[in-house]
Amino acid sequence: MCSSKFALALVLCAAIGCGGGGDGSGGTTNPPPPAAVSSVSLNTSAALLKPTESTVITATAKDANGNTLTGRTVDWSVLPTSGTASIAPNGSSVTVTGTANGQATVKATVEQKTAQAQITVTSTIGSSADVGVGAGGALAFSPDHVDVTSGGMVNFTWSGVTHNVTFVNPPGSVASITDRSSGTVPVTFNTTGTYNYHCTIHPGMDGVVTVHIP
Repeated sequence: MCSSKFALALVLCAAIGCGGGGDGSGGTTNPPPPAAVSSVSLNTSAALLKPTESTVITATAKDANGNTLTGRTVDWSVLPTSGTASIAPNGSSVTVTGTANGQATVKATVEQKTAQAQITVTSTIGSSADVGVGAGGALAFSPDHVDVTSGGMVNFTWSGVTHNVTFVNPPGSVASITDRSSGTVPVTFNTTGTYNYHCTIHPGMDGVVTVHIP
């Protein structure tokens, strides 16, 4: 009787994979499928260029929870395909170069989800611009993005509320403006590039100055 019970135990152990673990398929588990792309965003929705001038646009794919997805293929396109702007894709980024005055749309597509940026190419970009600092009591710069040519000037004007203009990693030498509540302060930009700035007192109060070739 004892030998019969022992034999039965061996059979049951073999049947259930005794001591082998795994999932019954050779001890391996299939990885979960990759998360689906829910949206695509670009680091800018619009760009102003002079002919021959270039800018880089970067696409970011995200899942339904807003998490960034890496390793996804980005397909870039531009319309019209010739005449206004050309593109040189490089993975998740694309270099856009103005070729002639006009309008163009650059589109990024990742797994059928798209995002696009409007490109304006013009030979005439001003040498000065005006920015309101907290105009009307709003915690905002107005407008929050201006364009000037190198050597140009931006006039920041306050409206009675204390703010500052603090530049973050500027591409050229430029002086930030400390806390103040009134007056106008001109700032000259001699080096081309993108100048991001914010008010350190009020989170989310951000602005950009883009300085172009003359």
